[in-house]
Amino acid sequence: MTAFTVKPIGAVKCAVTEMSQGGWARIDSEIHLDTTLTGGLQELASYSHVIVVFFLDRAQGFDPAQQLLRKPRGMEDMHEVGVFAQRTKYRPNPIGVTAVKLLGIAGNVITVRGLDALDGTPVLDIKPYLPPFDRMEDVTMPPWVDHVMDGYF
Repeated sequence: MTAFTVKPIGAVKCAVTEMSQGGWARIDSEIHLDTTLTGGLQELASYSHVIVVFFLDRAQGFDPAQQLLRKPRGMEDMHEVGVFAQRTKYRPNPIGVTAVKLLGIAGNVITVRGLDALDGTPVLDIKPYLPPFDRMEDVTMPPWVDHVMDGYF
């Protein structure tokens, strides 16, 4: 496979500076977009939600022996689950993707709520949340997901 390079389009500014175990629904963050890209925000304020793609720059390197199978969120009462069956930060490529509420845009600053990213996290892309593309009907999940997500958002 070919390696490739991506360039951040901005960075997250928020009060959270260390990994946390939840409460992200109450966190407001700003995304400071590179000023050369400000024109790309035209019409984005018409949406209620956006999808933020970001680089988990403080995630430790991926160690398959320890992280290919792991207990979600490190919960001792859980069984091991494959990395691709959970939303862990321990990934072969440390990329985060989160749908968030769009609170406002001022110049090159986008204010959102619910972004589970630390202060200074590089942002790779922002996309409008479009239910025809982003929402699925008749979704099923394993029973353990509700337990793991309790209090996360």
